[in-house]
Amino acid sequence: MPNSDIIVVDDDYASRILITKVLEKAHYRIHECDSAYKALELIRIKPVDLIITDLKMDGMNGLELLERVKKQSPQIAIMILTGFASIQTAIDSLRLGAIDYLRKPINIDELIIRVKKAIERKELEKKLAEAERRLTYNATITTANHEINQPLTVILSGIDMLKMEFQRQGVEDKKLQHYLNIIEKSSIRIADILKRLREISSPKILNIPHGMQMIKFQLDEKEGKGDVRYILLIEDEEQIRQIIKDMLEYEGYKVILASNAEEGIEIFQAQKNFIDLIILDFYLPDLNGYQVFSKIREIHENPKVIITSGFEYDNDIQKVLEQGAIGFLSKPFNRKQLVTVVQKYTYGSDEK
Repeated sequence: MPNSDIIVVDDDYASRILITKVLEKAHYRIHECDSAYKALELIRIKPVDLIITDLKMDGMNGLELLERVKKQSPQIAIMILTGFASIQTAIDSLRLGAIDYLRKPINIDELIIRVKKAIERKELEKKLAEAERRLTYNATITTANHEINQPLTVILSGIDMLKMEFQRQGVEDKKLQHYLNIIEKSSIRIADILKRLREISSPKILNIPHGMQMIKFQLDEKEGKGDVRYILLIEDEEQIRQIIKDMLEYEGYKVILASNAEEGIEIFQAQKNFIDLIILDFYLPDLNGYQVFSKIREIHENPKVIITSGFEYDNDIQKVLEQGAIGFLSKPFNRKQLVTVVQKYTYGSDEK
């Protein structure tokens, strides 16, 4: 495209000047070199978009220059020109990475068209490479969020359980409390950093279905316990299963554990009349949350299902909420968040 930087390499002065004048008239910025060595020196100090080089030159020829440039600056497009055209020469130059091949004497109109197409193609390759880099970055951020949020859930919940246990036993050790607070604040800081990285990589915020709310940190905990309620927890991470079980059983719930989708569905099929609430990790090794939710709805028309995930809130999770899941609890979460949302949907309504 016009205003792009192009190096013209040709030891034939007349040929080099002709190409230069034609492309300058087309509004390209042209840099002349009478040897391949000078071209290599130039690209070390100046970014360029395209090199147009003659094939036959004294010293280093066009194919040798092509090989050197591809090693030194692979992002630069290269077009080969020659008055000694052959099919094999064209094949060799393209195989080595040339973007195009033209024969001398140069047709001016063809030169302008081919240069324009070469630069447009290179720009498209840049955009595709950037898109691929962005996809890789987003995938890395998403995976890192999940892998880090899983143990963060255990850490934050474990801190809450330790604080409650100290209170229950009447332990008043200010130093231990201080260290627990430091760990808790650091864990929340890590979660906040991950959240900001997610927002950078995926700035679009999905619409949460009407009546649905993302559970945030520092929710007020509801007081009071009622009759024993049964909760089915479908979660493949063993440590998370255990810490959630401990937290809910401390609140007076009975927790039934399932380590995968198939086991969870079988348990619900057998115990559907007793289970008040299902806590479902969305991304399980055997089935995803939407598939599990669909199978559960085949067993019970209106099951109470809370979705959890260490991945970010996405279209798949939104789809399940729109289909009838009653809440979404993003990892990492702490005891107060978990208890608040569970109490809301077990003691907040007696409907099954």
